[in-house]
Parts: sequence; structure tokens; C-alpha cells
Amino acid sequence: MTKFLTFVTLSASTFVLTGCSLFYPNWGATSLPEEPTEQVTATETVTAEPTETASSEETATEEPQPTETATEKPQPKKTSVEIIMAVAEPDFGVLTVVARMPEIIDEGGKCVVRYQSGNFDKKFTVKAEPSADYTQCHPIEIPLKDLVAGEGIVTVSYSSDNFVGTSAASSVVIP
Repeated sequence: MTKFLTFVTLSASTFVLTGCSLFYPNWGATSLPEEPTEQVTATETVTAEPTETASSEETATEEPQPTETATEKPQPKKTSVEIIMAVAEPDFGVLTVVARMPEIIDEGGKCVVRYQSGNFDKKFTVKAEPSADYTQCHPIEIPLKDLVAGEGIVTVSYSSDNFVGTSAASSVVIP
């Protein structure tokens, strides 16, 4: 009987701890080491030739030619955004939203959570961070007092210099 209880206890503990990693995988993890890449940047310098003075009344000056700066940013690529969880938690007084971008590992992005219910529309912004094999939004906890009660929808948008994307709408009920 004690072997059975030990087995049940260990199984339950493993199940509970595995569930935690599902919602907050690699919490606080830093990005993997990357090999430095060499980037060659071409810069164009313009120098003006010295000016000569012919007399005290005449002064010859040469105006520098304007340079063209062709520093166009590349267009961000589309990525998918998944809402893993969008749940109102009245015991804690928050709407918890967990989202990730499964196809990319990206730094410097942000997630914008949008809650809509009838004419009510509110946005909240959090940082995103790379994980082992995807990018995740920091856990988003929106105070329920800032939202209207009833049925609503939540969407999450991700944007960075390299990627953009928006999730499908997820329905939630605010008590």
C-alpha cells in the first residue's frame, strides 16, 4: 500500500510541475549564445575642398553636394501569434493572457494585447523575449477593474524590427 501511495504522490507532483512549465516555459532564461557575425557597413564620406580667396571683396565658396542616404529599413516578415491562455481570474482580480510566436526566435519585440467588448476597446503593451525555440510575450495581467464586465474578445499583436503578426481572436468572459 505504501508503494502505491508513493507512486501516486510522485505522479501527481510530476504532473503539477510539468503543467507549470507549459504556461511559463524558460521563465527568466537568457538567450542562447550566438556566434558573432561580421557585418560590413559601407559609409560614404564627403569632403569639401579648401576654398580660395581672390581678393578682399570676392570670396569663392563651394557648397557641398547633398548626399543621398539610402538607409531603407527592410520590411518586417509576417509571423503567427498564438494565444495559449486568456482567462479572467476574479480571485486575483486580473485577466491573464499568455501568448507566443512559435515560428521565430526574436529579440527586442513587444506584444500588444487588445481587449474589445461592445464599444469598449483597450490596449496593453508588454515586452517579448526569446525562448529556446520560440518567442513569448511576458505574462500579461490586466486588472479586471480596467475592463467592462461581460463577453469580450482578446487579440495579441507582435511587432519588432524583423517580424509582425496578429493572433486570432479569443473570447473571454469578464465577471
